[in-house]
Amino acid sequence: MEENKSENIESKIDHIISALDDKEVVTGILSEMRSEDIAEILNVVNYDEKIKIIRYLDQEKMSHVFAKTGADTIYAVIEELGPVYVAGILEHMEPEEAAEILSELEEEAVEAVLALMGKPEARKVKETLEYEEKTAGRLMSTDIIVINESTTPEQAIEYIRTKEIEKTHYYIYVVNNENRFIGLIPIHKIIFAKKNIGLGNIAEKEVACLPVTMDQEQVARLVGKYDVPALPVIDESGDLVGEITVDDVIDVINEENTEDIYRMAGTDYEEVFSESAIKVAKIRLPWLLACIFGSLLSGTVIRKFEVTLEQAISLVAFIPVIMATGGNTGLQSCTIMVRRLAMGNLSSYNIASNIFKEIRTALILGTVCGSLLFVIAAIWRGNPFIGFILGVSMFSAVSASSIVGLCVPILFKKIKIDPAVSSGPLITTLNDIIGLSIYLILSTILIRYMK
Repeated sequence: MEENKSENIESKIDHIISALDDKEVVTGILSEMRSEDIAEILNVVNYDEKIKIIRYLDQEKMSHVFAKTGADTIYAVIEELGPVYVAGILEHMEPEEAAEILSELEEEAVEAVLALMGKPEARKVKETLEYEEKTAGRLMSTDIIVINESTTPEQAIEYIRTKEIEKTHYYIYVVNNENRFIGLIPIHKIIFAKKNIGLGNIAEKEVACLPVTMDQEQVARLVGKYDVPALPVIDESGDLVGEITVDDVIDVINEENTEDIYRMAGTDYEEVFSESAIKVAKIRLPWLLACIFGSLLSGTVIRKFEVTLEQAISLVAFIPVIMATGGNTGLQSCTIMVRRLAMGNLSSYNIASNIFKEIRTALILGTVCGSLLFVIAAIWRGNPFIGFILGVSMFSAVSASSIVGLCVPILFKKIKIDPAVSSGPLITTLNDIIGLSIYLILSTILIRYMK
């Protein structure tokens, strides 16, 4: 099914591009497409094609597309069509979506666009922008149904009928006279409730509330933990200010997972939507430079042990084996630990047991890999002492690399750095140096037995 959909999108891209100068044809195709599919097209076509397609979309349609596109599309629209056009698009969007787009822009551009928007819409967007990025306040929707606790179900239904509802609502949120959150009621429960009972008497009061300052990763975990379609958001005073729905959480999970994957590879999610080779190079270059300096350190380690290597030149052939195996073992431990931290599976209650389990695993892997290399080296070189050196070195390198890969993400988490940054190039380079140092130090100590 997914493959057919992909083929359908590709055929529509081909059709649109081939008829790009025919407004009637392209407009007809776009009018039959979902906003998500149009966004997908905008993310893959080149700059000029992107602008032409955007010009065929009205502002209301573009408002649905805009929230699904990459930052480069946003910049392209501002550059080609100007802030007045962008302001018109944002007026049709939910405040949290408009705020997300404006957060990609420079402060001067944000002020210019907000000044061109209608005052009510601009005010709501400004209020959303006051919350820190990647928090519940920035993520939440303020378009919720809030009703006083003394209201009857019949009155609530009449009130709902008077509202212009453009999104799916799962709950009615019940508050007291001071706007303090009391509880929530599923929409279907209102229909079957007794006519004259107050909503405060039937509201579900044991509800997890999300503070506006809560990090979006923790928000996603809580929504998943309680398996609910939405959760209320409250401010520091306990006043109800919005809700976060499961579809918002899905976007967060995708964003966080994708961000972690790119950071673990030593790059950034931003480069996916960038058409500038220079910009992509700037994103990747720091990590490559770190790898270069790390490799130079490895070279320095080798130089320090030139005498050892001259005495037993056969040791050189095994350097890549030690470095590669140690680096990959550390990367495995690091990746697992980064994922556990991201999913919230580690706490003060189980961190010690998880660490000891990883250490035991490291020792087992070190024993197996070391024993295997001992046998291979002893047979290949016909010298059991070389096999012994390599076996002990492999055991030590694998064990040490696993422990480093385990501990570095935890350390990064403690000092408020994204643990995903610790993996990939950093861990691999670090473990290369550790494995190489262990190998050459042990070789130097045991070299006299090879004579």
